[in-house]
Amino acid sequence: MTDLMIDPAAARTQFAQPAATPAPQPRQYSPAARVWLEAKTVLVTRVVGPGQLVTTPRLVVPIGDNGLAFRTSSYAAESEQLAHDGRVLVQPGDWRGNPVVGTRQLQGVARLVGTGTLVPRVQAEIEAKYRWRTSLARMAHRMANGSAPYGNLVVLVTVFEPGPLALPY
Repeated sequence: MTDLMIDPAAARTQFAQPAATPAPQPRQYSPAARVWLEAKTVLVTRVVGPGQLVTTPRLVVPIGDNGLAFRTSSYAAESEQLAHDGRVLVQPGDWRGNPVVGTRQLQGVARLVGTGTLVPRVQAEIEAKYRWRTSLARMAHRMANGSAPYGNLVVLVTVFEPGPLALPY
């Protein structure tokens, strides 16, 4: 029987090189998702009471082919209203929060998400897309709301094809 000797230095060099990682491929977006990717803001209209609607411009990122996501505070009245009634209308907007010419409102259903891997992903994508505007929004939130958390919830909106409006006027 022969003794097999292993040289420790040679064994270490076999594993010293990192595994080759493929270069990340650029993300491909469908035409429907590209609308939300290219929008400077998105106007989100929600129900605030019987027969009352309010529209707010939001910084959003696309999620999948028929969805978008934005951040809100758990202390905001918006989060309570969306938890109670998730019906929304969304429309691409310009950087000032005005509707983009030639676009229309689309129906959607909003869900609040506070935990999971999607929350940091959405937050990172919003930071990457809007850069300095997120710092400005955070500062405005701090001035208006004090120590209330900024953007600790993510609102996921599933957008549907146009149809009759489901919101009261």
